[in-house]
Amino acid sequence: MAKVIVLGLAKSGTTGLWSVLVKSYPRRYLQFFEGQYLPSRYNKYFGQTSSEQNPRDVVSKQIIGPDFNFTDLASFDKIIWMVRDPRDRLISYLLYRHYDYRYDSDEFVREQLDLLQMKERDPNALAMIDLEARLLLPRPTLESAFFWNDHQKSNFLSTLIEEERAFIFKYEDFVNQEYSGLENFLGIKMSGNAKVPKQFQRVIRSKTHGFWNHWFTQKDVGNYMGLFRPFLEQYGYKDEWALAEEKKIDPEHCSRYVRTIINERRQLDGLHLIQ
Repeated sequence: MAKVIVLGLAKSGTTGLWSVLVKSYPRRYLQFFEGQYLPSRYNKYFGQTSSEQNPRDVVSKQIIGPDFNFTDLASFDKIIWMVRDPRDRLISYLLYRHYDYRYDSDEFVREQLDLLQMKERDPNALAMIDLEARLLLPRPTLESAFFWNDHQKSNFLSTLIEEERAFIFKYEDFVNQEYSGLENFLGIKMSGNAKVPKQFQRVIRSKTHGFWNHWFTQKDVGNYMGLFRPFLEQYGYKDEWALAEEKKIDPEHCSRYVRTIINERRQLDGLHLIQ
């Protein structure tokens, strides 16, 4: 009997890890995705057509945001706190922003795709801070939506870790399938590769890490270093900012990905697709 939850900031790999967990736990476990009950075929097999008011066995996933109430964690036995290098996460965050920002404007979409294709040809031609400004996002300070005051959660998280109820799991270990510490914490064997449910496929981009130094420019380093350094130090990431000597950006992880998620959203709204 256990109630397990995966927590993390947006674009930190929570969906991928949750997908592995629901395959690793016994079939009786109910699945919740960002507060929504998912009636899987396993739940139907056991005659479960709706969520119980107080289920015993749960695998849940939640994004940390302005409305998340940390007191809700009191009902969970195991809490997995996912973190990711903020430099990599920023890139994924900015690209995914196209799914819900001005996706219905043909002119804006084509301008964005042209800019991203320009960056693919010359990674130094467009700074991430300039892309951030075009998407009308606030600077990613510790207090902004990018971090949601993460530094203020450290005492709360430390208490949970001391109680052996919480485990910090890095996105980079997830990508490398380095599960030993997490397996010891949960007392189960992870099933291996995750197949994210079809309705959440758009969150998948590259499934890699350490690529930020191909995307950042010197302008970005000067802008983001001071903002991200406290997070890097807190979670044990290397505070190294050297950029790649020969930068390369794969269109599959850039303009083609953005075009795919924009068209997915436009299709939902009955709009024509962008070719």
